[in-house]
Amino acid sequence: MPKPKMVDFEEFLQMDKENEHRLEYFDGKVVCLESPSVEHQRVLLNIAAEFKNYFRSKSCEVFISPLDLWLINKEKSLNVKVQPDLMVICDKSGLRENSYYGVPALIIEIISPSNENHDRIRKYNIYMDFGVKEYWMVNPKLKTIEVYIFEEDEYKQVAIYKGDDCAVSQTFKELKIYLDVIFSEG
Repeated sequence: MPKPKMVDFEEFLQMDKENEHRLEYFDGKVVCLESPSVEHQRVLLNIAAEFKNYFRSKSCEVFISPLDLWLINKEKSLNVKVQPDLMVICDKSGLRENSYYGVPALIIEIISPSNENHDRIRKYNIYMDFGVKEYWMVNPKLKTIEVYIFEEDEYKQVAIYKGDDCAVSQTFKELKIYLDVIFSEG
């Protein structure tokens, strides 16, 4: 897991402006993200294509990294900036030129060996704290998709899809993603 560096919010904003690296901020902790692997990008592109097709004529919109997400809700006062691999945004009022301010309906993170704990622990907890309705963790090595749904103030695992399964969204009922398509190279 990337080692966080502690800085205050104003220092982070300056650092973020001047830095060419992708940075995430968790209320005082700065995490520098590593460049994604070819396998990561291939899986992301496959998922993004499926999601883009599904949401083509719908009111929600799909975005992929790097797009800054500033998590905000009425109950939380933490300063959190992340760059999810993919997010579905239904409330577009928070969209700005280079970022989104709010809470997406669905977030997908693609697990890499270098960031697994970051996605499984830190981001899982922060997305849960802010009430992201649905969180998918995609593991290209194991060729699995774990789906979590936010209920009663916590995440509940709905399923772990693998093999020739079809992953199904809990928030968008007709959204189905075939794993053999997601993990294909072509």
